[in-house]
Amino acid sequence: MEKVNLLKGFFTPNSLKIVKQLQPRLQGLENELREVKAMENKIEAIIKLFQITSNLQDAGGFNKEIQKMKGSKGKKMNTEIRSLEFLQKHFVRAGRSLYGINRTTKGEEVTAEKVYLGGVFGISTKTAAYFLKNEKELKAMLRPDVVKNAKKPVSEWWIIHDYQCDSFVESHVNSMLKTIEALKIVEN
Repeated sequence: MEKVNLLKGFFTPNSLKIVKQLQPRLQGLENELREVKAMENKIEAIIKLFQITSNLQDAGGFNKEIQKMKGSKGKKMNTEIRSLEFLQKHFVRAGRSLYGINRTTKGEEVTAEKVYLGGVFGISTKTAAYFLKNEKELKAMLRPDVVKNAKKPVSEWWIIHDYQCDSFVESHVNSMLKTIEALKIVEN
């Protein structure tokens, strides 16, 4: 059976060939992102997300494929190039940064000791390992200054786990999954 893209007509013959070749990598990325999304502990999920994006960032992501497609189109932009560039931006924004959350350098393993959380609502910046180790105490530290509903106080754990980590993970993972979906080649 011939394979076609859901966005039939948007791909040029050369870029369609490149996107077909990328399908196993895109499927692997999709599977990893779905695992991250399903993780209950969002601090562990953000660490896993950084491990995935950092490895992709180190390997150049889809830069080679983007350059091939741009070269064949005379640098004219099309849907698949924009989609791959959009994924590249996520690899950088959810990748390594010496002053960001994931403070690792190229090739370095991303661990709970190298991921820094906090810096929100007056919570000091500390490693993810600290927050994971002190979960019980952080759940007991209620923050009435942060709530909208006084009957439902939030804890420092909630601020880090749900507000910071879950929001970060969800925004990156959902966006990348939608982009991967647009790049899928499916059977007729």
